[in-house]
Amino acid sequence: MGWSPFLVNLGHHPNTGQDTGKITESSPGTEEFLKTIKEIRNEVEEALKKTNVMMKKKWDTKKKSKIKRKEGDLVWVDATYYSMDQPSRKLSTKRLGPFSWQISL
Repeated sequence: MGWSPFLVNLGHHPNTGQDTGKITESSPGTEEFLKTIKEIRNEVEEALKKTNVMMKKKWDTKKKSKIKRKEGDLVWVDATYYSMDQPSRKLSTKRLGPFSWQISL
């Protein structure tokens, strides 16, 4: 790859202030310039698509599937944010249970 965002957007590298002002190369024609810019943008677009596919694949592997419970399963209830009769949240019970899972309508 090796393309800077500046080159992709504007078609040339930024002026660093160290140029001597002498032109050593002939300027490319307009058609050649546009062709180069289109090639660069196509490469960048392909790289972004490839990155998106890789990121989606990684996300999907880490994503947890929903837990399917049936009636009678034992579950614990997270009690971290419930107020208890403890003087300090740090010392209070973190989980309650196990409770039997019941389907209610």
